[in-house]
Amino acid sequence: MPDHVSFTKTFHALESAISIAQQRHSCITGNISNLDTSNYKPKDIDFDTAMARALESDQRIALSRTHPGHIGVGLAPEHRIDPFEQTGEWNGYNWVNIDREMLKLMENNLMHRAAVESLLRKIAILKDVIREGGR
Repeated sequence: MPDHVSFTKTFHALESAISIAQQRHSCITGNISNLDTSNYKPKDIDFDTAMARALESDQRIALSRTHPGHIGVGLAPEHRIDPFEQTGEWNGYNWVNIDREMLKLMENNLMHRAAVESLLRKIAILKDVIREGGR
């Protein structure tokens, strides 16, 4: 069953990469927005470690119901990605280095865009296969 293996694993990997990049983007932009906050320590998510953990595990969304009329959607606690505090140089006010944060933001943006583009191309291939299969 090669289709199941290639498409499922690829979609899962790309979905995980996009999700991790979005979470990392939030951390980085939080660091930038706290540039003027005294004693602030920047936070980050290690993309490589989070991606490896996502590929090892089966990240299915766990549903929990808090009220009979509501459906809650969220990741199980073992699949949540917690940011860590970065070590850096004290600049006299806090530990945020704007140049480093902007570089990380740019790298993260490239990772996100590459994953989205790959996912779009994979879907385009699947659409072509479906379209050609109907002839």
